[in-house]
Amino acid sequence: MDKTEGESDETVMAVRQQLSRLTERQHAVIVRTFEKMGSNPVKNALQVLVRLFAEYPQYKRIWPQFRAIPDSALINAIELRRHASVYMCGLTAIIHSMNQEDELEIQMKRIAKAHVKWNVHRSHVENMLDPVLEVIKECNDDYDEEAKQAWTTLYDIIAEVIEIYRSKV
Repeated sequence: MDKTEGESDETVMAVRQQLSRLTERQHAVIVRTFEKMGSNPVKNALQVLVRLFAEYPQYKRIWPQFRAIPDSALINAIELRRHASVYMCGLTAIIHSMNQEDELEIQMKRIAKAHVKWNVHRSHVENMLDPVLEVIKECNDDYDEEAKQAWTTLYDIIAEVIEIYRSKV
């Protein structure tokens, strides 16, 4: 990725260092396991978000569009479906760019900046991992420790890149 305006060499190098943590094998495992999850993207993303909010109901306050919706109505709210679609679009963009280093950096930067804007922190991303892993496991009969480790690494990288951009603000 070429350095964009206002982006230091240190930032570019820090992001690249994070992205280099994923092996080609992990890329392949993520792409393969996501394929089945992505076959019904909104439904599966809704499952992730519902599980996240069940465990961390306070996270609902991060998104202004969810604040006025009672917890009991959230699962059927069009606002949640829209966010599920946005979530899967972002995840799809990351996964589809995994074999193109420059494009992957661009996608990670875009997603990191959006999450910093909404005050999403490392812990939020880390806490989203378990619901993601549960849904991936439900979608993949061949889910195993290798898949778990690949996805865990990916979400750790996303959390790290968010923190890299947070430190720039």
